[in-house]
Amino acid sequence: MSVDKIFDVENVTLRFGGVVSLNDVSLYQTRGEILAVIGPNGAGKTSLFNSLTGVYQPQEGTITFSGRDAKPISMIGRKPHRVSNAGVARTFQASRMFSALTAFENVKIGAESHYGIGAVGAMLKGPATRRGEKKSDARTIELLDFVGLRERANTVSASLSYGDRRRLEIARGLATDPQVLLLDEPAAGTNPSEKVQLTNLIRKVRDEMGVSILLIEHDMKLVMALAERLYVLNFGSVIAEGTPEEIRANRAVVDAYLGSSTTETTGA
Repeated sequence: MSVDKIFDVENVTLRFGGVVSLNDVSLYQTRGEILAVIGPNGAGKTSLFNSLTGVYQPQEGTITFSGRDAKPISMIGRKPHRVSNAGVARTFQASRMFSALTAFENVKIGAESHYGIGAVGAMLKGPATRRGEKKSDARTIELLDFVGLRERANTVSASLSYGDRRRLEIARGLATDPQVLLLDEPAAGTNPSEKVQLTNLIRKVRDEMGVSILLIEHDMKLVMALAERLYVLNFGSVIAEGTPEEIRANRAVVDAYLGSSTTETTGA
């Protein structure tokens, strides 16, 4: 039976001088799946995300993305903005919000990019720009409502709680109308109550919006509650793949990560 893959990574190797960050990595994500990538510090997780989104260009291997029309396209060599246009959005471990802007303004930036409102259009304010702004305003309010921040629309993002900022980042990612959303340590800095809210929101994004979710996360409780499959990286190589139950029972994983006392903080 064929598998509907939205991401297909085959034999990817990424080097920085003599340092191998990703070593012959192969993995895939099916459409509509919540997939997690875990591993200890320095395992290559963020290097993988950067390779998927055009920030890094691997020296070997292929990365194929099948977007809205399911037509496979190569992601290697594409600039980050072209990766975004293809249907891939991401959040970052460290907040990338515009701290002086409101929640509404932060999300609207993403919505405007989707509706093609560029700098020239914004200055000229022609009919097409006005229509685009009306749509982006409506979409922004819709997304703030979706993530539970509509009443904080006019709040400056710097004054939001850590949990609210994480939800705002998800809303901004969704504003570009992605097919897959990459979440880099989405629970970092959140308290237990915020983690529960975040878990429910991520599942809601997949279930109600049909967006595939690929996440890096060190909080194993959250990962095991959300992920349908996991890949485990160690020293740049995939050492295991399977369901949460299979990963828990994998001795190599326990030795390399789950059984370690090391707390992951960098997402590297």
